[in-house]
Amino acid sequence: MELLRSRLRAATAPHHQRVDAAFSAFPLEQIDGYRDFLRAHAQVVDPLEVALEASDIEAMVNDWPQRQRRHALSADLAELEGRPPVTESISYPLRPGWCLGAAYVIEGSRLGGRVLAKRVASSNPNAPLRYLAGHGTTPSWADFLEQLERHGKTHPWEDVRAGAMDTFERFLAAAKTQRP
Repeated sequence: MELLRSRLRAATAPHHQRVDAAFSAFPLEQIDGYRDFLRAHAQVVDPLEVALEASDIEAMVNDWPQRQRRHALSADLAELEGRPPVTESISYPLRPGWCLGAAYVIEGSRLGGRVLAKRVASSNPNAPLRYLAGHGTTPSWADFLEQLERHGKTHPWEDVRAGAMDTFERFLAAAKTQRP
């Protein structure tokens, strides 16, 4: 039986590549580029985390409170004197499978964030990196994947896939609106 994470990775690969390409255009070596990058992420992460929490994501991802990143993102933006982006609220409650797919994308972005944090730090050693570098005792990707597999099989594949695809599309749209 194919793992849900493998199905998601395959189904979302083209979307993931487009999002990576869109965000690679941000000049993270420059503080303005880094600020714009964070604003684009906040445009998605802030309303999405609120909607996930209102839809009881903790019932499936029990360590969700330790995974939240919107507060770290807001703190980094404030330190960079970046105004909060305009965000669109997300209607909720969301279907549980959709929430898992969205969480998959958000959690996956954490992995790339650590790589980007090193890049930002090499150019701007004093840049705030709470959002990209993670904070404290953030649970692991492997722990998230175990929860995804356990709970994902109880929800329709199309819901999980739709949550992931929609989240990638939200990131892509945000990159376009904040692009330098």
